[in-house]
Amino acid sequence: MIACQEEADKTSSSSEESPYPRSQTLYIGGYDWAPPTTFNPLDGDPNFPIDGNIRLMYESLFAYNLLSGEIEPMLAKSYVQTDSSITVELDDRAHWSNQQKVTVDDVLYTFHLDSIFPTPRHGGWLYLDRITANGNQIEFVMNKKEKNPLVLLNLLAETSILPKSVFEPIVEASKKNGRYNFANVLTFKNDSTPVVSGPYNLDSYYPDKIVLKRVENYWGNVKHGGKSPAPLYVIHTLYPGNNHFNNAMTKGNLDVSSIFMPRIWEKKRDDIRSWSLQEPYHYPGSIPTLFIATTTTPFNDVAFRRALAHAINFEKIKAIAVSNYTAPVRPGFILPFGQESKYFNEEDAEKYGYSYDIEKAKKILDEAGYSWDNDGKLLNKQGMPIRPLSIECPNGWTDWEDAIKVVAESFKQIGIETIQRFIEYAEWEKDLRFGKFDLAMKTQTADLSAATPWTRFDQVMNTKNTKPVGEEAFSNLGRFSDPAADSLLDIIPSLTDSLALKNAYRDLNRIFMEKIPVLPLMYRPTQYYQFSTKHWTNFPTEENPYAPPQGLIVGAGIKALWEIKPVQ
Repeated sequence: MIACQEEADKTSSSSEESPYPRSQTLYIGGYDWAPPTTFNPLDGDPNFPIDGNIRLMYESLFAYNLLSGEIEPMLAKSYVQTDSSITVELDDRAHWSNQQKVTVDDVLYTFHLDSIFPTPRHGGWLYLDRITANGNQIEFVMNKKEKNPLVLLNLLAETSILPKSVFEPIVEASKKNGRYNFANVLTFKNDSTPVVSGPYNLDSYYPDKIVLKRVENYWGNVKHGGKSPAPLYVIHTLYPGNNHFNNAMTKGNLDVSSIFMPRIWEKKRDDIRSWSLQEPYHYPGSIPTLFIATTTTPFNDVAFRRALAHAINFEKIKAIAVSNYTAPVRPGFILPFGQESKYFNEEDAEKYGYSYDIEKAKKILDEAGYSWDNDGKLLNKQGMPIRPLSIECPNGWTDWEDAIKVVAESFKQIGIETIQRFIEYAEWEKDLRFGKFDLAMKTQTADLSAATPWTRFDQVMNTKNTKPVGEEAFSNLGRFSDPAADSLLDIIPSLTDSLALKNAYRDLNRIFMEKIPVLPLMYRPTQYYQFSTKHWTNFPTEENPYAPPQGLIVGAGIKALWEIKPVQ
């Protein structure tokens, strides 16, 4: 199915050159950056639309709706939660694209694969004791020692259910001497008419685009009055950087984009808009952050980290780096609006928090024993110059690059020199995982979910899965440690009393503000969501929120595919 480069070079959204009728084709961008290599859902980094929480080919039991904060039925009909388990009822109407029914065996086998292989969901089994089935009911029993219903709800909404009939033979064929060989399983690229449960399937792919075609017998159409999704084709075009995606959007070659587009209010002339017509234009849902190597000098000094927090010009980042697509940043790691606002405490933010204040930053450093030379360069407690600090992010991520430039200017005001490193994605990711960085931009928890804000704190403060610098880690990449934070992270998931939960989050956020495990820079949408109305209309908006701003392909946002309309 892989096309040659000559075919790839013919890619165009022009109806004269393209085999995909423009009125039947939705072009999207920003969910993948690299030429396709695999569509295997067991791979740690598969290509669109298998990666992330995209629900075009493989559906999950539920889908998270960031507007309501609820998980909505997808392959399942409903769930019942108790203190020890969550029981799911599978929708008996669901079937695969080959017309075979989606069964409880498919669900059990999918979670079995995650238990024996290092898939992205493998860690979920830390919180599970067992999964059993009775008729169409599936019971997920929690681990008594690691009881965490928040993680379990996430698993139900983010685990792609796979067809056992396809994957069991591949997995069993990998077995040698009684042991499974995961590397052999990953040689299966899943690129020749996959068996899927979702509304679209892989049609073809090229170095610069991935083409999906509508599944005409998609079972879920029954939920939409028997109507099929509006686009016959969904095509993800691959570009090397933000500017290329944005140029394609301006020309009408992309209909939906998750790429940062500056000054969105000026794009009305190009028939482009975002979720809202007012600041911050996008629905905030994540916190792009500077990760700190907290175990290395000078970052192992809390006073130094607090001074850095006071030195950052957050308003300049807001205006220059992200075109005011963020509400004013408040101290801590809780979003002070939406579903999380009930956990944010303004009194604590004023007492324990931080804000842009160069004199306060210098006072903290002075009181901690730092000093400055005659040129204003910061000296450590032994009177030696503080080395230049490295700050890195992936090359081409222009909003992050601009944010780092502002941070570098801010740090210079307190006598700290920096080295700005805009590097290839693979190098940046490796630096983070192995702890080979000073300061690195990342959004550890990019999506709102049933488990936020717990997951956001957990992934930057929990020492449970911490690895020493030089060993590969997938959470707490800054290697932060605080026993009180660990205790609160253990307690919060099981709290059912709303006041107790509110107080626990207050305590956790206070520790965050006092210890500064990472440096939050701005608020960001879970995905940037902007759309062009040159070829399609009736996108969900703040004025017409029939679906959440999840790009028409992620989580509960997929319901919008049945409602958009081609321009006649």
